[in-house]
Amino acid sequence: MAYVEIDLAKIQFNALMLKEKLAQRNLEMMPVIKCIAGDKLIVESLKTLGFDQMGDARMVNIDQIHDGALSYMLIRTPNRSELEDCIEKTDISIQTDLETIRLLNETAKSMGKKHKILLMVDWKDSREGVLTYDVVKYIEEIMYMSHICLTGLAFNFMCFLDIPPTEEDILRMNQFVQAVEKETGYTLKMISGGNSSALPLLDYCTFGRINHLRIGESLFRGISTVDQKPIHYLFQNAITLKAEIIEVKPRIDIQHDRSYLQAILDIGHIDTVIEDITPLNDQVKIMGATSDHLMIDLQNTDYYQTGDIIEFTLGYNALAQSMYQKTLKHVYIRDAGVQILVDHFEVNHDHVQINP
Repeated sequence: MAYVEIDLAKIQFNALMLKEKLAQRNLEMMPVIKCIAGDKLIVESLKTLGFDQMGDARMVNIDQIHDGALSYMLIRTPNRSELEDCIEKTDISIQTDLETIRLLNETAKSMGKKHKILLMVDWKDSREGVLTYDVVKYIEEIMYMSHICLTGLAFNFMCFLDIPPTEEDILRMNQFVQAVEKETGYTLKMISGGNSSALPLLDYCTFGRINHLRIGESLFRGISTVDQKPIHYLFQNAITLKAEIIEVKPRIDIQHDRSYLQAILDIGHIDTVIEDITPLNDQVKIMGATSDHLMIDLQNTDYYQTGDIIEFTLGYNALAQSMYQKTLKHVYIRDAGVQILVDHFEVNHDHVQINP
């Protein structure tokens, strides 16, 4: 039976390493849990490390956690049906649309509550955000709203366009923040400067006023989102997909006039993004899939038998689809050796060093 294997110890280790790395630059790390479908056990394992705020884009994930000791940041603008939930269930939200902010203010007023927001600035990703020349106008209206508290600004990279942040971006973002404060006379407390794509800058760049990063993909996959290469101090196999062989037979490749040994696995397009998974054993090759079958060329590795398990690493899209797929069982483990590292965590600065 195919299932997702989740190593909670490896996730905790990744979180501790990233938290320490960011702390060296005076940056707070907020785990973003949308790609793991707000998995409750993963969230609880992060909470035990001292993370008390999680970021998510879906209210349904926040609803299923049911933990009053945690606070949540909604990292996208809510739709009209989510306004009350946004105020009731999140501590802060990222906003991009002035009309929605006005409605949030009225909704919060009717509920007798106040709500904190960050304004997302459209820097160069072009997916969402307030245009830079409109930010002052937005703030000048928001600062007089009775039930909306503007906490700061947020910036985003590599969610739509594959353009990573640069050292020059960090410099200009700081200059922009200072200019906005000078123009409006409003002090911005939180500057959420980006996501996992900002991690490569930590080794050689100071972040100035930026004091917060939203980290999801690198936490759970252990890779740099800029180039999809492994981050050397993180685990890349904290979450893997395991599928069972349900048939092994010799086949003929008519197109290429060759014979080969084929395995069929109990997983398909319904369960995950087949194009975004990779066998851990590089001696076998994915040939293709249907809705619920995955065909593997065993390339004459004849030791595989029916009932054996083949393990796959997951790209971001495959990870997200697999975690949200209710038909895939989640199996939780804790690698004993890694758990010892978590329980006695000490940073080796030779491995996680930030150059001055």
